[in-house]
Amino acid sequence: MTQEGLEQLFQEVEQLGIIVGFLLVFMESFLPFLPLFIIVVVNINSYGFILGSLSSYSGTVLGSYMVFLLVRYFFRKPAQNYIRKHKRLAQLLDFIDRRGFVFLFILLALPFTPTSVINVIAALSNLKKVVYLYILLAAKAIMILTMSLVGYDVTSFFNSPLRLTLSIAGLVLIYFFSKWYQKYINRKMDK
Repeated sequence: MTQEGLEQLFQEVEQLGIIVGFLLVFMESFLPFLPLFIIVVVNINSYGFILGSLSSYSGTVLGSYMVFLLVRYFFRKPAQNYIRKHKRLAQLLDFIDRRGFVFLFILLALPFTPTSVINVIAALSNLKKVVYLYILLAAKAIMILTMSLVGYDVTSFFNSPLRLTLSIAGLVLIYFFSKWYQKYINRKMDK
């Protein structure tokens, strides 16, 4: 975790090729335990801000949409029987059907929202496929840009404690906003 160690890591990842960075972000959609923020930071520091951001953005949009389509076509029917038996899940899907665009957009734009859960919920709803794609395209652009701005030139944090402090404070604020928004949505659904 030294400056030299991180620079060496970024160089080694760069030698693997940009497709590796893309695939890691893509796979995070299927394997949510992979740390998306760290993968994006490695991508932008290995391949440059623009190329790293674009590979991360395209990987997360494509991966999220693939999860959405797989659940929609293969698991929606059996899941609907389960949902009918659970009032809270039925309320959530009804809420998404009525106010889904803004709700999903904000959740997907926040870096700490479990995207895989949102993809599955959206796939089980009546949201049109093309509408969800538009939501992903817009929200993921904001999310990846936020991550890229915070994580770009991460080695400079060793020389600038103020930048590190501001970045951490920004991430904490975003985290607490996402938690507040999730509670807000839960209160709206209860009404």
